[in-house]
Amino acid sequence: MRFNTLNVQNKDLPKVLTLLPLHGVILMPRSELKLSISDFGNFLSITDALHSDNYMGLVQFRDDPNAPSDDVFRYGCAGRIWDIGESGDGQLVLVVRGVCRFEIVRELPPEGAKRAVEVSYDKYPTDIVHEADFSFDRQRLMRALKNYYQKLQFPPNWEELSEMSNERLITLLMMACPFDSRERQALLEMDRYVEQSQLVTSLIELDSFTRDSLSYH
Repeated sequence: MRFNTLNVQNKDLPKVLTLLPLHGVILMPRSELKLSISDFGNFLSITDALHSDNYMGLVQFRDDPNAPSDDVFRYGCAGRIWDIGESGDGQLVLVVRGVCRFEIVRELPPEGAKRAVEVSYDKYPTDIVHEADFSFDRQRLMRALKNYYQKLQFPPNWEELSEMSNERLITLLMMACPFDSRERQALLEMDRYVEQSQLVTSLIELDSFTRDSLSYH
């Protein structure tokens, strides 16, 4: 089942969102994320979202042994369910489109397994702009990326990457590279794509250097 998408303004975004907490996954504005859902609590959250103009709040769990098992980061991204179906093994398959990042103001009293939060979008007013125009050292990133993927033995489509806009390239890397949850969260919370591009480049260079160092031992 595919839903229509609507152009939105900040004032039209819901101030209360049903949470969909995830491990090691982020959603960014103007991106798509495909999810397979089997957890009962998440089923209930998705049902609730379908009655709220298809909006959900995607957040990361804190992968911290000292934090409660249900603790989530304070910032996430509001997404709209764009497509929904069922896999062959009975899991729910969602395609969610990122709309705007938010800050959790407070968590509402739980209703069974569902979690809902009051949110503010004030920190990210430009998220609903169609595409950000910015410049960065793209050649440096691509050099680092070739070394990075060679070591991971996961060859991307270089022609497709070379044709992507700066925004789409950085968004793809933030969501697809195997960064840890804290690194992903730091990227999500940054205000500007220039800052995100610098951190993505540094993380990829550092990971490649670390792999090089380990290969000598």
